[in-house]
Amino acid sequence: MKAALFTPCTYHGPSEGAGWPTPGRVYSDEAAAETFQTALDQARLADEVGFDWVTVAEHHFAPFCITPNPMVLAGALTQTVKRAKIALLGADIPILNPIRVAEEFAMLDAMSGGRVVAGMLRGTPNEYITYNINPAESRGRFEEALQLIKMAWTEPEPFGWQGRYYQYKTISIWPRPAQKPHPPI
Repeated sequence: MKAALFTPCTYHGPSEGAGWPTPGRVYSDEAAAETFQTALDQARLADEVGFDWVTVAEHHFAPFCITPNPMVLAGALTQTVKRAKIALLGADIPILNPIRVAEEFAMLDAMSGGRVVAGMLRGTPNEYITYNINPAESRGRFEEALQLIKMAWTEPEPFGWQGRYYQYKTISIWPRPAQKPHPPI
């Protein structure tokens, strides 16, 4: 059996119910700093007591989870968590630049010595509306982005990409993932 700590980064300050999006007027810098410090402390403790994974997730515009970019928190975790795998439950790849996602995961994998687990998600309807992405394109964007990310991780030579949703003239990411052929997805 494997044990994982899910770190939702639930905001420690006051909020006005569970509505979406939550108004910024209720936000507190101090509460946010406390939230992130608690997440790092919990992950460090989970690693010390033998958890196999620590996880972070991507969510937007609400205090339930204040990690709109889990890559940033995972970067801090590479310096805090010394043994456990670091699993990212996101990126929401249909609303992001897939090459940037491939680069960020590869960088985290290199920084962690090959301990990253790459969760790829489709996101939620409210994120599509906010980012002005057609929700009907969700599956197609996800599938193309995932194929492109895998290729960016594994192709040893520069390549171009002309897909339905993404077009790039030349791709060759640096750093490369530490895990071969790539982090587990």
